[in-house]
Amino acid sequence: MNKLFLVALCFFTLPSAFATQPNHHLTPGVLCTPKDADFTGYRYAEHIAYCGRNITQQEKLDVAKAYGGIPESEFYKYEFDHLIPLAIGGSNDIHNIWPQPIDEAKLKDHVEQQTYNGLNSGTMTQAQALKLIWDWVRTH
Repeated sequence: MNKLFLVALCFFTLPSAFATQPNHHLTPGVLCTPKDADFTGYRYAEHIAYCGRNITQQEKLDVAKAYGGIPESEFYKYEFDHLIPLAIGGSNDIHNIWPQPIDEAKLKDHVEQQTYNGLNSGTMTQAQALKLIWDWVRTH
């Protein structure tokens, strides 16, 4: 009986760990368009729409709630990450934001830098950059 209780306790306390992967129903990823309030222009030879970073505290609260109710006191453990990075044409739309554990965010920064470098040098297309991001998300 104690083992069953322990398993049940672990199961019901797991949400305190919250998400370690983006929920594709909540965060499918959204690209920036000229209609976005944060649109600042186009970048790269491919002419990719760019949105400047703008995530409000209310949006963080809404995302945290959608991802299991992460308390504001634990926000420091997360980066409110753009699933599709701004540097490759991502939007600030709430459907492109998720609470990524900070250690994992630091790892994702490497692939984000790789995609930025490729787009900036013209050796990578936006489609290739998006594929690298999606591949990284699927494997981590």
